[in-house]
Amino acid sequence: MNSGLDLYLVRHGRTQWNMEKRYLGHTDVPLLSNAASELKPLRLHIEQERLTFQYVFVSDLIRAVHTLQIIAPHLVDQAIRDHRIREYHFGEWEGSTYDMLKSNPAYRSWIDHPERITPPGAEAFTAFRERVSQFVDNRLLPILENKHGMDHRSEHTCASKDISYPKVLMVTHGGVIRQLMSTYVQNSNFNSVVSGPGELQVLRLRLQAGQLSGEILYK
Repeated sequence: MNSGLDLYLVRHGRTQWNMEKRYLGHTDVPLLSNAASELKPLRLHIEQERLTFQYVFVSDLIRAVHTLQIIAPHLVDQAIRDHRIREYHFGEWEGSTYDMLKSNPAYRSWIDHPERITPPGAEAFTAFRERVSQFVDNRLLPILENKHGMDHRSEHTCASKDISYPKVLMVTHGGVIRQLMSTYVQNSNFNSVVSGPGELQVLRLRLQAGQLSGEILYK
């Protein structure tokens, strides 16, 4: 089998905690009041490119849901909310800034080795990585294997007998985008991936001989 999909990854819009550079994980902070204005370029991009999405997934946190409502209101009813694509949970450090934590030895150790050190009351990085992997296995692999029974050929590609890749919109969080990119894109690592609030990146995922790999099409 050789199949693929184009995953349109959108990080939620800006919040007050983003502005204040606070760690924001599972705390359900809303978008800023001017979010619609800030997200307008992305909404126009979707409209002007006439992007059609066969599948839509969104984090269940309000900042992600509200972002989807702004950039693609016509897709809200189609969207599946999934808690597995929430941001990493920072535990007791939620709402803290670097300056508030920089003298804490445990924080310094976490910065150096986040895969080995877990903040107090937080999510182990292995657990975060596993839930994102479960989302891929449960939500994206069936699309790649076409287990939904959908015909992904456009009118143009039907004539040429070529299969076009389905488009999947996913409104989520920076940590989830980093995890996906570092897992599936060659020579990419978690800390090298940059995704600002309200930004779009497109990841093409391919399934070949049972192995999943990706390449960045747009960022």
